[in-house]
Amino acid sequence: MKYKARENKYIDFIKNIRGHFRKSENCLYTGRNTLKVLTYEDKEIVVKSFKIPHFINKIAYTFLRESKAERSYNNSMKILEFVPKPIGYAEFKQYGLIYDSYFLCEKYAYDFTIREPLRQEDFPNKVTIFQQFAHFTFALHNKGVEHLDFSPGNILIKEVAPKKYEFKIIDVNRMTFQVFTKEERIQNFSKLWADDADLIIIAKAYAPLIEMDETEAIQIALEASDKHKQKKLFKKKLLKHVKSKKLSGKSITEIQKSISHISVVIMAKNAEETIAQSLDSLELFDEVLLYLNNSTDNTEEIAKKYKNVKIVEWEFLGFGKTKNAAATHSKHEWVLSLDSDEILNKSLLNELAHLDFSDTTKLYKLKRDNYFLGNATQNSNLIVRIYNKNYTQFDDSIVHEKIIVPKDASVVTLNNSFKHLYVLNINQTLKKIIHYTDLGSEGKKTCFFSVVIAKSVFAFFKTYIIQGNFMKGWVGYALAVNSANKRHYKYLKQFINCQEEKNKQ
Repeated sequence: MKYKARENKYIDFIKNIRGHFRKSENCLYTGRNTLKVLTYEDKEIVVKSFKIPHFINKIAYTFLRESKAERSYNNSMKILEFVPKPIGYAEFKQYGLIYDSYFLCEKYAYDFTIREPLRQEDFPNKVTIFQQFAHFTFALHNKGVEHLDFSPGNILIKEVAPKKYEFKIIDVNRMTFQVFTKEERIQNFSKLWADDADLIIIAKAYAPLIEMDETEAIQIALEASDKHKQKKLFKKKLLKHVKSKKLSGKSITEIQKSISHISVVIMAKNAEETIAQSLDSLELFDEVLLYLNNSTDNTEEIAKKYKNVKIVEWEFLGFGKTKNAAATHSKHEWVLSLDSDEILNKSLLNELAHLDFSDTTKLYKLKRDNYFLGNATQNSNLIVRIYNKNYTQFDDSIVHEKIIVPKDASVVTLNNSFKHLYVLNINQTLKKIIHYTDLGSEGKKTCFFSVVIAKSVFAFFKTYIIQGNFMKGWVGYALAVNSANKRHYKYLKQFINCQEEKNKQ
């Protein structure tokens, strides 16, 4: 963990920010990043949780540059008079690389953002606001600050006295410090997406501050604004044609309401390494049924921290039968079946919120993105995971269980995926090989040793070559060896079963 606190009294709070953030239900915004309001020592604190970066950025933020959380804090410390009071930041790693990060600042009690006077023609004192905003920006530029997200939603305004306004900027991780030319100062207003009339008011107020001709300042401002708008509109139009169909976003409350009829059912044993990540991704569900099978680690203690988790303990009957037994304890008919090392993506949650679950004969197939030693593999797979328990269930397979698809069922494949942390470390591969090959060979026989060899060789070839994991370097090779070993020991145990039976005869 890496962290910094502006005051020592916040150190323990920041060290435990993951837990505090997870427990808080006071959410300001969720999207690419998530903002929540937490209370500590009677002080309201805004905590921004940044989106977990993709693999390349994980390397960059770990070894080459500051993370967004650290930049937000460091930039804020350089311009304290222009931002809500910073408190600190925290970064957490997984497999030696940055994973999640948080920036903390005091909650600023603003009255509105500059978006409102820019959008509302009859907004009170809008001319005065724009003129004072010009002076605020002048002071910001004199500090050498170029806010790369100088957009309306990131400019907070508070009326501290009649017609006297205070301004603060937020979202400061994207910021540079430089010496401005007069033209660059004026061009910085283009990001406001302001109407020409409003932009002229701002330019007129700003021009004398930098000793620029008023007409020239207005011309530069209007040209820069038009260029910025055209660029954004072109990009939006291009993305509309290039990107695949994307569902409109829903608020947290809307998503919760839309998925309130679904119970998530998880079967788990000794899952302390992954269960928190899995449960974090399921916080919007009304019920998460955790079916424990004689766990001896901290899985249960971790799960008890989540308000929507219901814990049931029972014996292991084989994967298929155990998952069916677990589903009987869920309070909803619709079931999303997950494993304790599987994590839902926000995009998948949003997609679920758009579905119509009135037809009980529908089954929903999800894409599972498999991760091996913390790295995405080439072999994602599609698997039915959402079903109505009064309509169908899992088969009775001891291992590699599947949901039974009745003849009159319709299977709908969803666009978005969930993450499967298949193997976290090398030792785990050995434990899984022992466990799954024991289950896969129980009561079964293979009497030809050539089958053992063929199955092992083909498993390596399929994983490494056909599925394209040779492009993953050593990780792809390790994955292919793991796959071959599973097949090898499964069929070797079946071969030994055959030999033992022959010896008894």
